[in-house]
Amino acid sequence: MNASGSNIRSLLFTALIAVCACRPILAADSDWPCPQVLVPEISAAVLWDGPSIEGAAWREDKEVAALVEHLSARRTSADAASNAIAEFVAQLDPSERNARLTLVFAGVLETLNRDRAHLIDGIERYSRDQSRRAESIGHSLDALVELERKSSPEAAQQARDLRARLAIEERLFDERERSIPYLCRRPVVVEERLGTIARAIAGHMDP
Repeated sequence: MNASGSNIRSLLFTALIAVCACRPILAADSDWPCPQVLVPEISAAVLWDGPSIEGAAWREDKEVAALVEHLSARRTSADAASNAIAEFVAQLDPSERNARLTLVFAGVLETLNRDRAHLIDGIERYSRDQSRRAESIGHSLDALVELERKSSPEAAQQARDLRARLAIEERLFDERERSIPYLCRRPVVVEERLGTIARAIAGHMDP
């Protein structure tokens, strides 16, 4: 193997090792690349100590459904969500306040859990794609070693071409890897949003 090929192999191997080092230790069949523990769904019990939401038919209440859609939208700020809840409560009969606010929470929980599940699925697909890229780079490195064992001009040219492709593949891999912390943050943002809305709703519940 010539010095150039050996250097590229060393650099790429180091890069892949660094990727493995910064990721959490996972089960062999896991596609989850994030440091936080994967929780597929947020339970109501984590956020809510009000009435049970089991079987809550929140979609049947048009006003509740409209509020849920507004509260769940990413464009709705925390302050806007709090104000919308307060405005909704202001027009409620006290006798129905807890029941309808419970429906609001049930709707927001279901909607944001669904959004969060889509994000998690996207992260896992992204991680699987990265694993395939890493495997492809490994196969290319093996092929480069074999080519550099040969002395023909054709093999030398193939090795040069392969080194150039490897450099591009490694750069793309690294660029995508740097996006993972941002992607991992997105489900956390949904969880934080859900908690904020749950607290705002609970603040209007009668004891």
